[in-house]
Amino acid sequence: MKKFKHLVYAGTFDRLHIGHKKLLSMAFELGEKVSIGITSEKLYKSKPLANLIQTWQVRRRAVEQYLGVRKWLKRVRFFRIDDIYGPSIVDKSMDSILVTELTRTNAEKINKRRSKKGLPALEIIVAPLVRGDGGEVMTSERIRMGEIDRNGNSYLLIVNSYLKRGKKELILPKYLREELRKPIGRVFGGSVDQLSATAKKVIKFIKFIKPTMVISVGDIVTISLLEVGFVPQVSIIDLKSRRKPIQEERILKLLPTRHGREELVTIEVKNDAGTVNLQAVRKIQKAIKQTIFKNLKFLLKVRGEEDLLALPAILLAPLQSIVLYGQMDLGVVMVEVTEEKKRVVKEIIKKFK
Repeated sequence: MKKFKHLVYAGTFDRLHIGHKKLLSMAFELGEKVSIGITSEKLYKSKPLANLIQTWQVRRRAVEQYLGVRKWLKRVRFFRIDDIYGPSIVDKSMDSILVTELTRTNAEKINKRRSKKGLPALEIIVAPLVRGDGGEVMTSERIRMGEIDRNGNSYLLIVNSYLKRGKKELILPKYLREELRKPIGRVFGGSVDQLSATAKKVIKFIKFIKPTMVISVGDIVTISLLEVGFVPQVSIIDLKSRRKPIQEERILKLLPTRHGREELVTIEVKNDAGTVNLQAVRKIQKAIKQTIFKNLKFLLKVRGEEDLLALPAILLAPLQSIVLYGQMDLGVVMVEVTEEKKRVVKEIIKKFK
């Protein structure tokens, strides 16, 4: 016998994660019947990276699959919600509502509306917030931002854990060098004499898929994009190409006026050849975040070599971003940042010493 006859629980349920699953399990442990509200665009359009939120049908299907495995589907009713109330202010059979501290005020508003309509108040069950391994609250927003995976594992925690042990950099093992010569993403071929044509092909593809952001790693890749009028949100350069120096002014002169010297944020980082400097990684992550929330553009100048910084760029970029880097004798490699691609890069980085 369940404690409640008819419990209601609502959310966005984007990229169904461990936090959702724990609350869904709690809902079915408590309620004989459970009504699940899944938000429409009207409720989530102001969320960060809202354009990345999965469609209502995809989100519902993910919840259905989870409930189906646990044989709970016969006890559930789904509904679409365009506001915080949904059917909870008219359904007499509902007797309880599951929330967290972050959404408790919504439940209180619902009860006020029910009272005005002569309906009994719903019993408010406040579930504990589910936290990831970094101690922060588990949210779909953080998954979209590229900070964590669906199990709450923080990508930046890899870096922080090494820093806490006093390590300053990760060193590429010799056996991994051959593996990293294989492109991680799609290759846009072109010789050194065809850089402009290659850059135009890349930009055409970028305009077609409309990524969250574009990060370029490498001087020639960055210069090629700038020469055809495209400014990446984050550019990582070391002012060298095949060990020959490149004048910084050459890059700055290519920037359009609106992204000129006074508006482009320049950050200096250190990264020795064959390594991933952990402080450089943190600065890349900070630049990515400020790009999203402050709409800034960044130029990271590396003292040393920038090549391997493509890895943390992929690991920390928001979903559906693009990371571009040059591959000698092949052309430009375009990595479309997905959850799976982050998993692959995470496994590579874990092999560094």
